[in-house]
Amino acid sequence: MTLTRPKILLSALMLGALGVGYAGAEESPGHEVEQPSSLSVPLLLDISRLSLKNFLEDKSALEAYRRPDETIDDLEDAFTIGAIRGRYALIWDATACRLVGVVDLKRSQPDAEAFPQSGAKNQTSPYHLLAEGFHPLAGSLGAFGKPLYFGFRIVDGIPEFLYYHGALRVEERLWLEGDGYILKHRFTVKDSENAILLRFPESWKALITGASAGTWNGQTLSVPVEDAAEVVLTYNLLPKSEREEAD
Repeated sequence: MTLTRPKILLSALMLGALGVGYAGAEESPGHEVEQPSSLSVPLLLDISRLSLKNFLEDKSALEAYRRPDETIDDLEDAFTIGAIRGRYALIWDATACRLVGVVDLKRSQPDAEAFPQSGAKNQTSPYHLLAEGFHPLAGSLGAFGKPLYFGFRIVDGIPEFLYYHGALRVEERLWLEGDGYILKHRFTVKDSENAILLRFPESWKALITGASAGTWNGQTLSVPVEDAAEVVLTYNLLPKSEREEAD
């Protein structure tokens, strides 16, 4: 299955039945997001859920999908997020509770049966970024085991994903700005009692141009406890010089 440019409809929510509550989890109606977000004007986001062949290659990133028999699960009902006029689409998967890929729609093959099984470094691959390593929050105090997805909601036209990572209650929000070349990635750890650590692959860190809070040490962003309620990362997916050539 391949991401294409036409409008995508917002599928009905498929929230897992959990025995624990998560304040603020809401069910959104299954309809197209018609209003642009105040945070990403003038872009209109498209959201869908697709089942995809697992395209990840990094062993650590694949651990979240490993079955007891050592086989690897595919991506079931992965969220895909894009802007109508944008070049890039985002893939957020509920099994690993993370952004697992950024797809360059210009490099995707419309007639392909599934995404090619090649890495982001291969110029023929549609993947601009691929998940590597463990979950970005894995190094934080209180984060243990595999993340546990709770659900998602739409906030001002933007999807917000809710999950637990050990003792951490996390809200993660993604949207595109500008002409779809700027990615905003917002993390919230609810009622955090400690600083949080966010670690990103080298290829991802190279595209991050700003963080609303925290201090970088190599590829790890250390966010003090008082800022754990909101840290927003800004990625420049395409440098201005390449953007002008693309236009």
